[in-house]
Amino acid sequence: MTYRQTIFWKLQNFFKKIYRKRSLFLAALLFTLSSISPVVAKVSLPTPIVQSQQDAGLVSEATQLYRSGQFQKAAVVWEKAADVFAAKGDGLNQAMALSNLSLTYQQIGEWDKATKAIEESLKLLQTQQGKDKLNIQAQTLNIQGYLQRELGQSENALKSWQDSTKIYSQIGEPEKLARSTINQAQAMQDLGLYSRACNTLLQVLNKVIDVQNCEKLSQISLEELQKKLEKIAKTEAPTLPIVVALRSFGELRGLEGQLEQSEIILETSKNLAEKLNSPQEQAATYLSLGNTERDLAKVKKARGEIQSYELKALNSYKKAVSLSPLPATRQQAELNQLNLLMKMERWNEAEELWRSLNPQLNNLSPSRMGVYLQINFAYNFLELAEESNFQLKTHSQLPTLNDVDRVLARAVEQAERLGDKRAEAYALGNQGRLYTYKTMQNLPQAEKLTRQALSLDSTFNAPDIAYQHFRQLGKIRQAQGDIPEAIASYTSAYDALQLLRKDLVTINPEVQFSFQKSVEPIYRELVDLDMEYANTLKAAGKSEESQKLIVQARKVIESLQLAELNNFFKEACVEEKSKQIDNLDKKAGIIYTIVSQNKITVILSLPQQKDLIFHTTSLDPEEFKKTLDEVQRSLIDPVSVEETARNYYNKLYNWLIKPIESELSNSQVTTLAFVLDGDLRNIPMSVLFDGQKYLIQKYAIAVTPGLQLVDPKPISKVELKAFTAGLSKIRNQFEPHKDFKALSNVENELQQIKKLGISQHLVLNEEFTSTQLKKQILASRVPPIVHLATHGEFSSSPEKTFILSWDSRINVNQLGQLLQNTALYQNRPIELLVLSACKTASGDKRATLGLAGVAVRAGARSTLATLWSVVDETTATIMSEFYTQLEEAKKTNQNKAEALRRSQLNIIEKYKQYRHPHYWSPFILVGNWQ
Repeated sequence: MTYRQTIFWKLQNFFKKIYRKRSLFLAALLFTLSSISPVVAKVSLPTPIVQSQQDAGLVSEATQLYRSGQFQKAAVVWEKAADVFAAKGDGLNQAMALSNLSLTYQQIGEWDKATKAIEESLKLLQTQQGKDKLNIQAQTLNIQGYLQRELGQSENALKSWQDSTKIYSQIGEPEKLARSTINQAQAMQDLGLYSRACNTLLQVLNKVIDVQNCEKLSQISLEELQKKLEKIAKTEAPTLPIVVALRSFGELRGLEGQLEQSEIILETSKNLAEKLNSPQEQAATYLSLGNTERDLAKVKKARGEIQSYELKALNSYKKAVSLSPLPATRQQAELNQLNLLMKMERWNEAEELWRSLNPQLNNLSPSRMGVYLQINFAYNFLELAEESNFQLKTHSQLPTLNDVDRVLARAVEQAERLGDKRAEAYALGNQGRLYTYKTMQNLPQAEKLTRQALSLDSTFNAPDIAYQHFRQLGKIRQAQGDIPEAIASYTSAYDALQLLRKDLVTINPEVQFSFQKSVEPIYRELVDLDMEYANTLKAAGKSEESQKLIVQARKVIESLQLAELNNFFKEACVEEKSKQIDNLDKKAGIIYTIVSQNKITVILSLPQQKDLIFHTTSLDPEEFKKTLDEVQRSLIDPVSVEETARNYYNKLYNWLIKPIESELSNSQVTTLAFVLDGDLRNIPMSVLFDGQKYLIQKYAIAVTPGLQLVDPKPISKVELKAFTAGLSKIRNQFEPHKDFKALSNVENELQQIKKLGISQHLVLNEEFTSTQLKKQILASRVPPIVHLATHGEFSSSPEKTFILSWDSRINVNQLGQLLQNTALYQNRPIELLVLSACKTASGDKRATLGLAGVAVRAGARSTLATLWSVVDETTATIMSEFYTQLEEAKKTNQNKAEALRRSQLNIIEKYKQYRHPHYWSPFILVGNWQ
């Protein structure tokens, strides 16, 4: 067994043995500690002697010192108070003072002393009696939980907080019960139990947010959530538990990738904290808000929406620094601020801040928070240094790579002392990454450190960080020229990702910002290595070994397709099925496209042919991008010159079809099913042009999100009955209808379907509400076909993927719930969902994810939709043709793709005004084409 196999075997076996415990990413460890007020015992003493003024004065003095951040002085006073209570034989107040002493020691990193104090407190409480004991015991368990979490013992912390919650429930302390419940949610987040954490927080927030569970929350629009939160701000008197719960909830939504929701929730928490006049609560919320704003800046930039979120984040960090009395909060905010200032090239401010921060980092006491503070600093710095467009200012007083090396070495040492193996593995992994950087490059040292990190990963449940370290090792081996070993390491990274597939989609960690940045590249880099080495083996005559790599490449890119959809929904809603489409249809060829930086690979699977056919074409990335842009531009514009555009359609044909043209011609294939990659998803394959004919004139065409389908079923076995609904009118003064025009031909479109005998009843305009839609679909007993003729938009964001109804915008989650629930109620899945007037969002390169997302969420076996808006008269004509051809296909044992093909050809041949591809090509069939 190789080193790689040994490590992965250990990880896999450990992972299988544990219960369904979700993974922990670094961001979950960077939640800022909110102010933890010392507990002060107010009890009735068993004797008539009243607590002396000296005793009360000590407690008051220690409390004030703690709250002002003077922890060293507070510890001295708490210790003195404990001694005074001990001398008086007052065990209960002595236990109180000792628990507060432990809490104070935690703030200054005196972990041994903190542990000793809390153990003494709990031991004393075992001998105490009376009703006041329970209150002190609960608060002491809370403080023990804080200590355990800070020492990396989140499972123990969760148990302590669960015990304290039971006591608070028993003695009727609702505010303290809420705070203890929030603490549980924090521990659950540490353990990666995000769903449980979310629902636990809702126990505190249910009355103010009025949402039953977190699944329901995902289906609420941003506007509806905003209204609920505004109501809280207006009607609720702010309390500490509500402020902290909202902050934790906002942080959690950010971790789950729901950044817009996170921002709205954190803004509410901030506003309530201001009313409380609690500087630390305000500071902690500003820090969380800054993190969300920083992440939003990255998302907006990635989607081509230029926003000023970086400035907002910078301002939030500055406010956190100015308000917080706690060093940990200030340091985290300042480090994040430093990273942003460098990214924004505000060098003078960055240099000044680094001069202040550097000595603080050098003097950090060993603590979990301190270790992750250093790791986070190093990670963000390396991310910045590796950005292609970032140039670090030379000869400056900014941090250097040597500074980063020292910080990470100290983090490794401190993590080892704390016994926090996860933190140690993170630090070692980042140090190994540092030694792959060009100016620090030392590949043997990088490999050594990375292997040390992997060895630690295998000793605990860490596939979440192991996949990152395996990828890093793969990069190192590739740089060293050992491609087989690089493939082996990348394969282990991929395997770890597959173990985590259901977990990955729920997290958007601070140190691994986005799916596109941290997860997707692993799939693509492995595929590139597979294809490169497969070509090498093929040239060497080793076809069998070459085929194994091609099969793996196809499997990996298929997994990526599913992962992208799961990431779109931020939940694992797409499961791999046992049937593969290339084994189902003897007249269908499967074409898989893989787009890399400077090449495109086509994999062809032909029915009843064992070996896959593959071809790689080198291309200029700029030429490829320009071609796709020109194709899209010409298709969206109905007055573009078709003859000119055909030159670009022909280029695409030469890249995608020409290399496999002879194999297709020699086969019996009549249907082509495309699994498209990247920006090719925005192009209808029907327009590919061979110089004489469009591809649609030679083959029926379908698109599938992956090689796995949900229970395919031929149209010949489907009853042609449809539920039809549409919106022909627009409410001009109604905000959800803004920017949309009336679809005057919708009623005609639906009437023509009715004339064919396919539908019985039309749901139109005022009847077309989400509530009525559900009732009408149920009343019609969920026919196999659901046809919705209304405006809609597909986007890379599920919140912005919607169809228009009379009273709202129904987003993809709401539509999916409506259709799936009614289908499940009747135990009858939807065979075909038709969305005849939708379009992809302008400027959104990944908008077709929304189209695939609608298909998956609706539970429909097939979806017919449009990539852009066309004149609704054209739509009505094509839809009428399609249903006519669908009836014919059912009689002649053809498939749905062929029915669509014939309807498009009839439009080209019969209607001169609609011959331009703008009119007929946007209609694409997604999913099961049979």
